[in-house]
Amino acid sequence: MQKLDKLSKKEIEIISTHIANAFIDYKYSINDKGLFKYIPNRDDMFTYINAIVQASYNSGLLYTTSKNREGYLILSGEGVGRISFCDGIKMILAEKKALGGWRNMKSFIYACFSDGGTIEYRMRKAKRKFVKIEVLAVRSEFQGQGYMRKMMSFVYALAKEKNVPVILDTDDMDKNLKYQHFEMRLDRMRNCGDDFHMYDLIYEVSEIR
Repeated sequence: MQKLDKLSKKEIEIISTHIANAFIDYKYSINDKGLFKYIPNRDDMFTYINAIVQASYNSGLLYTTSKNREGYLILSGEGVGRISFCDGIKMILAEKKALGGWRNMKSFIYACFSDGGTIEYRMRKAKRKFVKIEVLAVRSEFQGQGYMRKMMSFVYALAKEKNVPVILDTDDMDKNLKYQHFEMRLDRMRNCGDDFHMYDLIYEVSEIR
């Protein structure tokens, strides 16, 4: 795994396109619309993802599998860092544009935080430190070749070094099952509205083999 730096604006846009395509082309399970419910348009999905990628890159949170960039990983949390205030504001403004305005963004945020709050919120409330997987995406032409496992192993090793759990949330039952295949545990499935669920997962350091 490599932390990405010295990227041009064009390179960041290419990475954002790869990740946005992974989201927009994903076939959700029958009872989940996921992020596609709020951002069904490819251009808007790029705007949304590009805001996250740019802010994460600026804050030193963006990783890739190798020089070939088969997959991408965005992390935050203990010993990793977090998005800076200024980059966070820019990200929010771009996300607002992608979602179609403040009203739609408010609805989206309310849905994402509903039914007990995010796992990150609950961990912070319990004063527990963690490493969080913000984004994990493998480019379509490299899927099924072990790159997801490589990225998960990297995160687990980092968490073990920091002696903290790994957390994430995802928006689809099948994605949730895939993470469980990689030994994460479903902490809670949250009902966030019509055909929109969030699956909160955790991997405790004591479970790392």
